[in-house]
Amino acid sequence: MVLPTQPSFMESVSIAETVPIELWERITYYANAREDAFLGPPRDIVNICLVCRFLNSAVNFGDNPSLYARLFRFKFDYRAPLRRFGRDWLTSRSIALEFKKRIILLKQVRQKECSTQDLWTCYLMILENDGRNERQLIEWAHLYGYLKHETCVRYEATLDSTINWFKDTEATSLLLWLWWMTFSRDDVRIENSHVRDSLVYHLLHNLIVASFRYPKLYGPESHFKIPPAGCIWSSTPPTPVARVNHFSKELYLATPLLSVASFLIWTLRLETIRENTDFDLGAISSLPLDREDAIAHRTQGPTQADILKFHQTQIRAPTHCSLVLCTFFEEEILTQECEQSVERLLLSSDSRRYDQDWYRSWTCFDSLSITPSNHNAYVPGALLGDWEGFFVQTSLDDHIALVDDPNHMPSDPISLYRHPLYFTLKEHHCFHPVVPIGPGTDCIGGEDVLNAWLPQGLKIQQYENEIEVFDPVAQRNVRYETFLPGGLEGTKVRLQSEKVPGTSRKLGNGYNYTNSFTLSKNESLNDILVTGKTSEENGAAWGHYLFIGRIRLWDGLIVLLRTPRDPTRSNLGRWLFRGYLHDGNFVGHWRETSTSPNLTGYQGEFVAHNRDGRNCM
Repeated sequence: MVLPTQPSFMESVSIAETVPIELWERITYYANAREDAFLGPPRDIVNICLVCRFLNSAVNFGDNPSLYARLFRFKFDYRAPLRRFGRDWLTSRSIALEFKKRIILLKQVRQKECSTQDLWTCYLMILENDGRNERQLIEWAHLYGYLKHETCVRYEATLDSTINWFKDTEATSLLLWLWWMTFSRDDVRIENSHVRDSLVYHLLHNLIVASFRYPKLYGPESHFKIPPAGCIWSSTPPTPVARVNHFSKELYLATPLLSVASFLIWTLRLETIRENTDFDLGAISSLPLDREDAIAHRTQGPTQADILKFHQTQIRAPTHCSLVLCTFFEEEILTQECEQSVERLLLSSDSRRYDQDWYRSWTCFDSLSITPSNHNAYVPGALLGDWEGFFVQTSLDDHIALVDDPNHMPSDPISLYRHPLYFTLKEHHCFHPVVPIGPGTDCIGGEDVLNAWLPQGLKIQQYENEIEVFDPVAQRNVRYETFLPGGLEGTKVRLQSEKVPGTSRKLGNGYNYTNSFTLSKNESLNDILVTGKTSEENGAAWGHYLFIGRIRLWDGLIVLLRTPRDPTRSNLGRWLFRGYLHDGNFVGHWRETSTSPNLTGYQGEFVAHNRDGRNCM
């Protein structure tokens, strides 16, 4: 009897096991990191896992997170997370977990079955978009189809439903911001006219006419500085705070402002409707042709040229990023990017336009815990230049009816009236160790937001490259340096050219956040005043006004007080404009200043863009 021989080692081991695991990782990566395999989930990992147990163990998610972290780098954008969080946050495992979450999300969006947490992930992906994220969402997951479906479902839900369009502020806001950030002007031009008209005249209209019912600020307006606990009030509802998982960390984030997104979407689509509508020149035929003609006929007010200029004014719309794929296999994940300076990483990333939106959500979930040193909510110099836009208002009677009954919404549409808005602004900066002027004090213990957080009786003396401000409360003069058009290098503010640790902030959930940018220690910016006026040309058409205001650095809120240049023209009104910069637009709410600041005064929304594009990131 002949006994069977024992198999040799090579016969008992599959050929696959003779190849090092590191090489299988490369093979699996390159099999999935192809240009034709960019969109959607990785295609060939399952096939490789089915070859044998050895390969399954070598490339499965639990045993090889570095493979999935590398695939994240191929399929999704990473510059914004690296810039905002730092390398310590982005470990192989946290990136791999985020990759797994996003692959599941893409399938959920494609199937039109998203939760509010999924909406947060979509929103954060767009905030971090440098070209890859938006293509995964739009081209593979069919985000546009999901937005239309989910918006209709929520709009048609009953008022007592938890997902009602007007009640679920958090989800509605996230949907609206996705509507805004993922549509370019060209996208809107080819949008189905029924969808566009439904947005303008139905879904958004009631949000705009009753915008005071929804959050419009990230922090209470009662205080310019960080408010003390128990001493705050606000005339606007607080924006919801959500607990969100991002790169395997649990974060608390302030929901982006619903009223701002609804107005931007409404404006962009209204402009598209106007592009397709012939302007009725007969309606303005009685006006002078231009300013020269008006002067010759000794007439005041707008001319035909002024009306046409206003009709053709358009806000700045989002644009899509170019797609650059990186298919090479990195030995150390993100090492190459970490070796770049912060400024280089910033300039090479389109997602920098949303850095301020991210920081506001990140730091403003609890205004009592913010410290001014850990913000990046405003870019110094962004307001400099000529601005043009418009504001809208309802009739006073309609506004009062809406305020008196919080649930009132008439069946007939409330009319909205558009009015031109033009101004030219300058910024003036105060640097440490100079102590800036203090805020004012109003009749209810706040810091006088209706006077733009400035003390009554303030006096400003203009000089060539600076202003001298007299503080009547402290009885002292303070000098502010006027921001120069050349940029930050024209003033004392300068960003560090090397990667710096920045300032850390301890969160309630135990995480530290490291800000990648910092001002020079001894030249830090501690206050920004804004002055401005309407130009002679625009003033002759729409009225001459002066502007003075302040920027709240911890959330980037801009507050401007507009008064008539001629003090005897009180009929022109004393109005306050409060808002933020989004995608190159200054957008927010105006209100009259005769009502107590903690009450809902007569108000509406406004938007303007910088004609020079200086504030565009």
